[in-house]
Amino acid sequence: MDFSFSEEQIMFRDMVRKFAEQEIIPTLKDIEREGKFNRGIIDKLASLGLLGSHLPQEYGGLGVDYVTYAIIAEGLAWGSWSRALTACGPISFGGTIISTSGSEEQKQKYLPSICRGEKLLGTAHVEPNAGSDAAAIETTAISKGGDWIINGTKIFITNGAVADVLVVVAQTDKNKGPRGISNFIVEKGMPGLSQLEIPGMVGDRAGCQGQIRFTDVRVPKENLLGQEGEGLKNALTGIDTARLFIAGACVGLAQSCVDSCVKYAKERKQFGRPIASFQLVQEKIAQMAAETEAIRWLVYHTADLKTRGLPHSKEMSMSKWLASELAVRVSAEAIKVFGAYGCTDDYPVEHHYRDAILPVVSAGTNEMHKLLIGRALLGIDAIL
Repeated sequence: MDFSFSEEQIMFRDMVRKFAEQEIIPTLKDIEREGKFNRGIIDKLASLGLLGSHLPQEYGGLGVDYVTYAIIAEGLAWGSWSRALTACGPISFGGTIISTSGSEEQKQKYLPSICRGEKLLGTAHVEPNAGSDAAAIETTAISKGGDWIINGTKIFITNGAVADVLVVVAQTDKNKGPRGISNFIVEKGMPGLSQLEIPGMVGDRAGCQGQIRFTDVRVPKENLLGQEGEGLKNALTGIDTARLFIAGACVGLAQSCVDSCVKYAKERKQFGRPIASFQLVQEKIAQMAAETEAIRWLVYHTADLKTRGLPHSKEMSMSKWLASELAVRVSAEAIKVFGAYGCTDDYPVEHHYRDAILPVVSAGTNEMHKLLIGRALLGIDAIL
């Protein structure tokens, strides 16, 4: 068992860390305070080929393995989970769906421009009454006059208010339940399509969460993505990659909090000495670091299984669950190390603390992932 990185993986790790230090952190406070969508990181990552790094080279990606992909996610979120999500989150989900289930024409038409940052992607899956219960999707797509007519509402869609291209999950035959779900490609500006930003989010203030409404949106037949009725299966392929991205990003968030606490504890003095000399401060930082390191290697192990095409659904649920809970726990402890200063955006842990709660309920709630793990171990479905 080899735990070492290749030269290429080390190169990506160092490059992404440098990018986070130079391109994400210096502008983050101003972007979050302004509260407006800023696409600067997308353009800069596109120039490095890092937007859709896991996608095949012939469609504009880099074709990296999934361990490298997790390393990239970790490095970007070390700077900001919100900025990492804005740039790469939708491509990890929707880009994967197009890559794995789209026609050659669809791949050539959409993926290169998405990887170049010319078009922004959103994946319209979650609905007001359908989150973890994907089969409860109410948005419909009805075949009519050679086109598809889409009606429904999607919510909490990353980049949903600004996306140029949407991968939409909709019901094409309600009588077939999960087998009656299909995917479609919808483009910005189609009549009946409304894209609105959701204000007041606790986190992701450097990103954009949107609500999308479809009112008799007429979509050409050729925009059916994959085979009719295979939408849920294809969406699960995409969300598997999205879960890996989230897990890696959460490790990066936690590592950033550890690094900030180490630096601050050496500089901050109380009672005439650095707080790093206090036993309980050392205990906090030691536990934060140990838990982060342990879960990092679970995420890498899962990524390696995915790269090699081996079964990994249980490990992916473990990674997403534990990494997102790690982000919440470590960012909260970091605030305690910083004290009241940690609650201001002049210090580097406040934005991590706000962002950390979002991964817990993204790409399947952690409660859902516990049930998936339980089903894999016990062979009994506790969901239905």
